[in-house]
Amino acid sequence: MKNLRPVLLALAAAASLALRAGELSPELEAKFLKVIISSSGNTKIGCSDSALKTALEAQGITIDSSSSIVWVTNSAEAKAYKAMGRLVIVSKRELAPVASVVLDEEGGRPKLLLNTANLRQSKVQLGDAVLKIAEKI
Repeated sequence: MKNLRPVLLALAAAASLALRAGELSPELEAKFLKVIISSSGNTKIGCSDSALKTALEAQGITIDSSSSIVWVTNSAEAKAYKAMGRLVIVSKRELAPVASVVLDEEGGRPKLLLNTANLRQSKVQLGDAVLKIAEKI
């Protein structure tokens, strides 16, 4: 996917209107995930969240538990997948120490955080546009 930076900026602008109770909607999370996944050259993600699965499939992303990229919602899963060398994506800032990527919300705007140490340990390389737009932690 070429020119990811404008896509990410457009998503961030649209997301500020779609936030509810400090969270991104599954549809908006799926759009961000599609950009992240595509930037790595992949088309699959592991995900057990049923609402997000539906939104991801609507974006053309394949759900595959053996994918090198996974979406998790708890610390135990995040630690296990991190140990396997997978790129772990979460939406809870408190999981940042065991995740590679955090989709967060701050001040009504979405924020992409990268745990650079965990990102280096994963076997997935993200595209430059995603690396440039994200905040490193």
